[in-house]
Amino acid sequence: MTRGLALLTTMLRIRAFEETALDLTRRGEIPGAVHPYTGHEAIAAGVGGRLGPRDEVVSYYRCHGHALACGLEPAAMFAELLGRASGVNRGKGGSMHLAQRSRRFLGGNSIVGAGVGIAAGMAAAARIRGSRAAVVAFVGDGAMGAGVVLETLRIAARQALPLLLVCENNGWQDRTASPLVSGQPPAAVATGLGVPARTVDGNDVGAVADLAGELLAEVRAGRGARFLEASTYLRDFHCQFGPVPPEPYRPAEEVRRWRDRDPVSTAERALLARRVDQSTVDELRAGAYREMAEAAEWALAEPAPGPEEIGTDLMVSRW
Repeated sequence: MTRGLALLTTMLRIRAFEETALDLTRRGEIPGAVHPYTGHEAIAAGVGGRLGPRDEVVSYYRCHGHALACGLEPAAMFAELLGRASGVNRGKGGSMHLAQRSRRFLGGNSIVGAGVGIAAGMAAAARIRGSRAAVVAFVGDGAMGAGVVLETLRIAARQALPLLLVCENNGWQDRTASPLVSGQPPAAVATGLGVPARTVDGNDVGAVADLAGELLAEVRAGRGARFLEASTYLRDFHCQFGPVPPEPYRPAEEVRRWRDRDPVSTAERALLARRVDQSTVDELRAGAYREMAEAAEWALAEPAPGPEEIGTDLMVSRW
């Protein structure tokens, strides 16, 4: 499989997973909040495609796409979202706290920016071990005002930690437009704190993969922390809590303009322009949605955790 087809496959699996999860949420099957990753797929696929065998990843509350890109099983992920004992974390973490040590995915976090400090500690440990591995921390642009993120960037710069911070800048912080809150774009903040920063079109999966590969190579080579700002947009909305989706809160023209640049459709068009058959793309899409439908059906039939699970470790699972 060519790189383009491999990246598209990852993006389609993420899109299919998220749309299936939203359907389950609207049916009242998933408890708690679900933060869809639709529209961000090129970032998880591009960065995930350049991870090395020893690299580790920390996410945030919008973590499903990162988890899939790191190789977590969709069936176990759906079971986790549904609160089932067969979930990747035995049904005790839910949508925002997926994690699996065996895949070097140390999970999401419901506290804005909190994963960045954890990632810095992991990066320091990697340097002490001499592993030449990189630690990748994903955040949204709303985390760039969090004290832990600002402090960690300064420490990472001073200590030359093997850390790549990937900021998924979708222009909104929950229901507030980022320019109303932020005085500077994320890359400028990182640069001002001493971490070299680069920007990329987060809807162009090839460009994300190329730049992520370049920055990860620098991090692994011991050249210090790096910052990648990927501009993108949420296709759906910030969050859904319960069966009823939120009312529109973004300008309709802005939503339409970004949907015209949808990363999945953009990747498909690029492949078709390189003479990949339409039937090949159609088969990949159908396969992704079939896989997620089957995974969700399996998870729905699984039991909830029993009382004996009350005192067990969140990170202990059979996956």
